[in-house]
Amino acid sequence: MKVIAGLPEKEGWHLREGGFPIQVGIKSGATPFSGKHLHKAMAEYFYLLQGEIRLQVDETILELKTGDLVVVQPGEAHEVLQASPDALLLLLMPPPIENDKVELEEK
Repeated sequence: MKVIAGLPEKEGWHLREGGFPIQVGIKSGATPFSGKHLHKAMAEYFYLLQGEIRLQVDETILELKTGDLVVVQPGEAHEVLQASPDALLLLLMPPPIENDKVELEEK
């Protein structure tokens, strides 16, 4: 058994460095999110722990509230457009694959 205490208190990506077969990230609405991108092979899971977030997946805009989970499939372009200052987002990406992320230019 391995216990990672206080994970929601740490912002950024965790667990990949420890050899786990998953990337887990914590992101707050008070800090910038990455721009529009997609993943070639990985799915990305967005679970909103608190607050509100506006997420765009391809051409669809989603208004997420606390407790919502969105699974973004490989090849779907996505970005967080807006987040409330109190937003706390849990991001999961299993399994990590090198060079999987493709940054997309703004149109």
